[in-house]
Amino acid sequence: MRNMVTNSYSQGDANSDILREPFLLRENPFEEPSMFFLEFTAENHLKYQYWFRYNNKHILEEELTFFKDMGGRLSTHSSLLFSRTGNDEVKFGASFKGPRAQVRKTVGLRPNALLLSAAAAAGIECVQPVFSFFQNDMAYCVANAFEQEQPILLDQFKNKTPFSKHLTSLIKYADFGISDVKSVPANIPSDIWHQFKEQMKTQIGADEGKLEEAFNIKNATQLQFTHTGEDSSSAGFGLDNESRGTVAALSFFSLALRQLSMPTVTLIDEIDTSLHPTLVAELVALYTDPATNPHGSQLIFTTHDVSLINQSGSSNRLLQPDQIWLVEKDKDGASELFPVTELGIRKEENIGKNYLNGVYGATPNPSFHTVFAQIMNGDDD
Repeated sequence: MRNMVTNSYSQGDANSDILREPFLLRENPFEEPSMFFLEFTAENHLKYQYWFRYNNKHILEEELTFFKDMGGRLSTHSSLLFSRTGNDEVKFGASFKGPRAQVRKTVGLRPNALLLSAAAAAGIECVQPVFSFFQNDMAYCVANAFEQEQPILLDQFKNKTPFSKHLTSLIKYADFGISDVKSVPANIPSDIWHQFKEQMKTQIGADEGKLEEAFNIKNATQLQFTHTGEDSSSAGFGLDNESRGTVAALSFFSLALRQLSMPTVTLIDEIDTSLHPTLVAELVALYTDPATNPHGSQLIFTTHDVSLINQSGSSNRLLQPDQIWLVEKDKDGASELFPVTELGIRKEENIGKNYLNGVYGATPNPSFHTVFAQIMNGDDD
């Protein structure tokens, strides 16, 4: 959804296909449209609802509404900014300020681009908070893909910024046995660098001078982690010798420091993949405490770590029932997402224990063990 909003107008032309991944477990999946809906609060503190539906070639429907500020409180009824139908007819609300004829013309010329993307590119002020939310206020990462954070870490530690000092303090506190983190010159063997340049010249005809300029090997840096052992002896470990869990923790600390410094939404897939359960709980707690989350930033994540919800009594809960949603596949292979509040949760209920016992569904089929035992005993039926 974010990619569609930020790139649908700037990439391709009127004849370009719209790249999408439809639900494949149905007949003729590419003939069925895809739809996204999001309700969110933007940087101007107004609540918006935005949705669109599209196929491989066209935006079929699109609508943006918002809730007006009624002197310190938001209206309970939404107001239209714009809506768009399948034949590219556009309707504007009274609050849409901008060249409407130009926007209608653009939609006609680019049926495969979102009106929101086109209006933002045209500089129309009333949609800028919405476009900015998608472009700047939302971060997504896969838990084990911490490589995406490394360029930021390298830059911060190379320049010895206050941000890097904060990260060093956090990694010390996390008790990995690390006493310091710093940037040091990268030790890239000359023979490996020469071999790489030769391959680039052979495969793509790269210019050696441009390779030198692009990679800037002489000024390249890498992170070094100082570990302290017995008798206060110490050694510096590079990334190759550091555990993935440590590097993942540093990456998540960096992400959290950035995201909690302003109102943001962070989405993490499989948050427990590379982090110790204690650190996962610490990270979640940063978002639930106003002292560490002064801007009301939001964290949305998927996990199999039941310890986050395995508490009895309301006072000890890290996550409240209205923050917990379960996922279950139906007979057609589609995933259904539902909140546990729909299940009549009692105040003292141990949600994690009941989840593991299959009280709510959303757990693997218990016949798996039986089937596995049959296979091991030579029963192929």
